[in-house]
Amino acid sequence: MTGTRRIAIIGGTPAALRKARAAGFEVVWVHHPRELPVGGLAEVSEALLTDYREPAAVAELLRAVHARRPVERVVSMIEDGLETAATATDALGLPGTGTAVVGLLQDKLAFRSLLNARSVDPTAARIGHGEEDLRTFVETYGPTVVKPRYGSGSIGVRVVHGPDEVPEVASWAAGFGLHTFLMEEYLRGPEISVEAFSYAGRHVVLAHTAKETLDSLVEIAHVQPAALTPELTAAVDDLVVRMLDAVGLRDGPSHTEVKLTPDGPRLVESHNRRGGDRIADLAGEVYGIDIDALAWLWYAGRTEPVAPGEPRCGAAVRFLTAEPGVVEAVTGADAVRADPHVVDLQISVGPGDTVHPIAWSYDRSGLVIVRGADADDARERAAKLADAVVIRTTPHEGPPPARSIAAVAPRPDRLLGPSEVSG
Repeated sequence: MTGTRRIAIIGGTPAALRKARAAGFEVVWVHHPRELPVGGLAEVSEALLTDYREPAAVAELLRAVHARRPVERVVSMIEDGLETAATATDALGLPGTGTAVVGLLQDKLAFRSLLNARSVDPTAARIGHGEEDLRTFVETYGPTVVKPRYGSGSIGVRVVHGPDEVPEVASWAAGFGLHTFLMEEYLRGPEISVEAFSYAGRHVVLAHTAKETLDSLVEIAHVQPAALTPELTAAVDDLVVRMLDAVGLRDGPSHTEVKLTPDGPRLVESHNRRGGDRIADLAGEVYGIDIDALAWLWYAGRTEPVAPGEPRCGAAVRFLTAEPGVVEAVTGADAVRADPHVVDLQISVGPGDTVHPIAWSYDRSGLVIVRGADADDARERAAKLADAVVIRTTPHEGPPPARSIAAVAPRPDRLLGPSEVSG
């Protein structure tokens, strides 16, 4: 195996490892020992069992591995592994996405500042530290989104619709642990996301995903293809390409959230990975594109740039919800799984588990993925099938316990930034 090409993968699943092997790579896998999907060990030549969320430590481990038998790239397909992969890429002098790009994408203030400076997107954003800062921003820019400066999954995100809501949201932020937060101009309009792949600086859009969100901004459904006019498609794609050029992303997948405002498309945020929430599965159903497999083939130099053809069907993800409380029973799952349109059903709660009010993505209770004749058919089927899974709960006695950022995020510094973590 001396001449075998080697790649280091940070985190991820056995399925991703198999696709990397199929592309011709021998895999060095870095994963947390307490989170390890043990089935992945059969797919790798080496496994480094350590906390992959420690970028500097992992880079040093990979430096020793690389010195013994070089790796060609260090890659992660998951949010928590992107900084680590970038740090190791820089430390080993390898091709790929380094910390300059990942830092811009993960630091929402830096992202907004760059897009403003490059005239890509004018959305206003500032750092706030309490009620006075929030009130000033709302009075200047109108409805406002409050969020951690770093992070994903809608953790710690609130909308302030007007000055009357400032005291309550500022009090919530302090109680939640957001002593420093990002304030962004609220963008009105439906939200979509854009899956793209960059081939040595050439950016190709693979799919547009329509979304449904709750008032909390948590996403509750995804549908492909999105119903965009040719003119709107062109405007969205042009905006995403200009953003990717501005941040310097040149290779691999990206996932970008866009609001379709009355003034045209505007950017929410972007990530140098494929979309979560099973969005990549929708692209596979609708366009026949396996984004993970495409990435490994591209890194191995075994594919030319791939672009989507016409959609061959519609597909949708619908998330399961339940009334807050303690789960008593879950029914209807067998019938839903038996439906021929169902691609997958996942239920993340069972009897005795607690269902919280949906404040962020992790509060959802599962999902169903459905294939349909077209997008409308898939959307309607997914909604009906999600409703057919009944999660019966018993309400809590009294108000639900308050939750802090430390309680929902094992690494609060990844959301706030190390200098922003308080007590």
